[in-house]
Amino acid sequence: MAGILALSLIVSLVALGFYHRQPDNDDIHLAVVFSPDEDADDFLAGTRIAVEQVNAAGGLLGRKLVAHEYQEESYTDKLLLEKVVSHALKLAARIGKQKQVLAVIGHGSSATAVPASAVYERFGKLFLATHATASSLSNHRLDLTFALQPNNADNAAFLARYAGQNGIRRVVVLSDNSGYGIETTDQFRSQLTQDGGTVLYRGRLTSMNRSIDDLLLYLMDNPLFRPADIDAVFVTSSDAAQTAQFIIRARQLGLRMPIIGPEHLYTRQMEETVGKAAMRDVVAVSIYDGDQQTMEGERLSQAFTKATGQQPGLMAAMGFDAVKVLAYAVGRTGKLDPAAIADTLRIIRYDGPFIGASGPVVFDSNGLTTDAAAYVVRHDGQRFHTVAAYKKPLPTPPVHQDETAAPNAYERTLMK
Repeated sequence: MAGILALSLIVSLVALGFYHRQPDNDDIHLAVVFSPDEDADDFLAGTRIAVEQVNAAGGLLGRKLVAHEYQEESYTDKLLLEKVVSHALKLAARIGKQKQVLAVIGHGSSATAVPASAVYERFGKLFLATHATASSLSNHRLDLTFALQPNNADNAAFLARYAGQNGIRRVVVLSDNSGYGIETTDQFRSQLTQDGGTVLYRGRLTSMNRSIDDLLLYLMDNPLFRPADIDAVFVTSSDAAQTAQFIIRARQLGLRMPIIGPEHLYTRQMEETVGKAAMRDVVAVSIYDGDQQTMEGERLSQAFTKATGQQPGLMAAMGFDAVKVLAYAVGRTGKLDPAAIADTLRIIRYDGPFIGASGPVVFDSNGLTTDAAAYVVRHDGQRFHTVAAYKKPLPTPPVHQDETAAPNAYERTLMK
């Protein structure tokens, strides 16, 4: 009888609105999509640190942020693109159907991020792309998609400008068969030649009929140019292990010229695979400057070093900034409406930009990161150091510094 009375009392209180139980779905959910690549651990550590810090500061509008991690298939040019895209679409649809998910962060490549973005748009999910650099991601002009990294054309332009400013005129240009590799190297080649440079050779990093050793043998023994004629080698590949093998073998065979590439070269895992000595004069581009840090950069660095014993790199910063700029936009918007949050993400460029670990995290009308500094980093045999800074669009006259100097006064303003 007592149990029946207690149950009746609860029912009555619920009906009258006096009895309240915290609903199971009161938390705000975030989907973090990663591929098991060399930088996955750093990326996930960055997102986890940011989620913890957001919750410690009160969550999103007083509600706890909960992140769920989803592993996708890694993409290289050795895999069937159709298979990778099919898997990405299925995963995106699975996430999209979860009503409690406010936003998605990640996707490990443009090959998966671009098709997934259309699915998230259809389901009304915010999508903060941390890895994708394909121009098509933002050219589609989706309302809820935001790219945190400069696209391939921007990165190629930054590196070509650096090459021209540092006497790098005669370049070998190599890529894999992926869209990422082909688009980036074609953009670099075009910009380099427009600036007066020369492409000595344009080829594939590997093919079915030729290994990396065969390629290196050709670069050393061909009748058209000698190794001494090569000022630098530009390399882009969706396969980090393939790129690492190229650097290792090139150095073992005595090729000491700079090896230049986009953001995929600037990872702790690349350095660990290749070895610090062989990484000397490897040059990459990044929107994260480990030499000079913002307030959020310090918060990331302290927590990341405590958790891993290492300094954070680009992908840790991208995961961290994606969570933090989402929290910032939600706070500015004051509600959990994806369309309204998307409007806020675009307008904060003019109305209070968010300064993340990588600097200002703001977007143009297409959702592409803009108004931020991009840094060229060069390895000295011990670690990467920033050797040049640029801002999109490239300034006139261009920002310039030599390979060893600290950033000049103008460049320091870009870093603030």
